[in-house]
Amino acid sequence: MTLTGASRRRRAPRPPLSLLVLVLLLLVSSPPPRASALRIPLRNLTTLVSLSHSLLSRVAATRAARGDAAAAARARRIASLISSRGAWGLGWDYLRHYAFSSATGCGLSCAAAASRLLAAAAEASRLRSTTDAAQWMRRHYGDVREAAAEILNGLLVAFSEQGPLREVVMDVKWEVEEGGLLKDCLEVGAKDLQGLLVIAKDLLAGASRASSRHSEL
Repeated sequence: MTLTGASRRRRAPRPPLSLLVLVLLLLVSSPPPRASALRIPLRNLTTLVSLSHSLLSRVAATRAARGDAAAAARARRIASLISSRGAWGLGWDYLRHYAFSSATGCGLSCAAAASRLLAAAAEASRLRSTTDAAQWMRRHYGDVREAAAEILNGLLVAFSEQGPLREVVMDVKWEVEEGGLLKDCLEVGAKDLQGLLVIAKDLLAGASRASSRHSEL
């Protein structure tokens, strides 16, 4: 056995993302028997997972640096749930409860709220000084949090079954309402948040179109 071969053997099992890819390929390989308002393209979901994990990991590091260990632990927990390892559980939960369902929850109102958040994140990403950022936050944070709450409430309706997906949404909802998560995200990674919202807006708009088609059948 060569050293190269041994190295390959050690590296092969490392990315549990391969398990996620297997599940997600099942989700996108063939259309479900009924129109699904929750159908998510593979490329979008993998990007969403990667950006979310990166952003939440930086939020956790920032919270730890300012001495808020409890808040940092909460952010790390959510990041773990949506890491490549945790995404296996999310993918299985989606496959089991939602992939072949016509359940709805997020419609045009959620897509509109995502657009509002996207515009806010884009504006925040252009701020260059802490003074400008603080002033912007005072003027706009209430509206930003309200838009986020609208999306998260819609997702709770969509992900109605107890499981990892609903757990993540509930944890994020609490962090947005009580833990200042949006403020932290805007401060440490407005660009990443902007990228997440671009995907979210497209997914929510697609869910709304799928729901409309199903209701017409």
